[in-house]
Amino acid sequence: MEPSPPYLLSRQAHVCIANGVVVMLDVATGAYLSIGEQQAARLGHHVQGWPVAAHAPGIPPILQTLLDRRLITQDARLGKPATPSTIALPTRWMREGELRGRPPIAARDLRRFVVAVSFAAFSKKVLPLKAIVARAQGRARRQPSAPESVQRLASLVRIFDWLRPLAFKKTDECFLYCLALSEFLACYGFFPSWVFAVRTAPFRAHCWLQYDDYVLTDIPFNLRRMVPILVL
Repeated sequence: MEPSPPYLLSRQAHVCIANGVVVMLDVATGAYLSIGEQQAARLGHHVQGWPVAAHAPGIPPILQTLLDRRLITQDARLGKPATPSTIALPTRWMREGELRGRPPIAARDLRRFVVAVSFAAFSKKVLPLKAIVARAQGRARRQPSAPESVQRLASLVRIFDWLRPLAFKKTDECFLYCLALSEFLACYGFFPSWVFAVRTAPFRAHCWLQYDDYVLTDIPFNLRRMVPILVL
């Protein structure tokens, strides 16, 4: 039996394979790192659970870079196997076929919207990504699945989207959009998955909220080339 590779992926790091390229996300800094095919293949001998088969011997130069950036570790208390996150891409849009016009909005909905957006804007400006991710992970572990119907969830997303232009634009604000909407929905007992994903050629990072097979903050067509790297 071959010995286990000596290194683990740090808990702050996440990995995926997008179009043959290994991409890593460091939640401590919010930075992404791409690793070419040759070096990725050689890392398979050194990192447990590495998603690329080990078929090239030797120590790749990138190994020291990963150590310097604390993306890999030999401490089992601080590490994990480098297993990519898995979630099926959504095929349905939450607001498909909804009625047009202004939805019914109660005073409670407006208050919760203001609180959610204010918290999201403050967190995005002040808190590091690591703290936001840890909070989302902790809440996901504590909360049961929402017992309410998909129709109720769709109506809440519609209310939020109707109010959203009062606070921020949707364009290029996927992180703020997801954070604010997740806070808003949590007030009603809904806890959708928060999916961070990437694509290459050209590189793009994106995130969205997903509930079962429904995407809440985008449309399925826009996500067809994305590869999940972190699921909260």
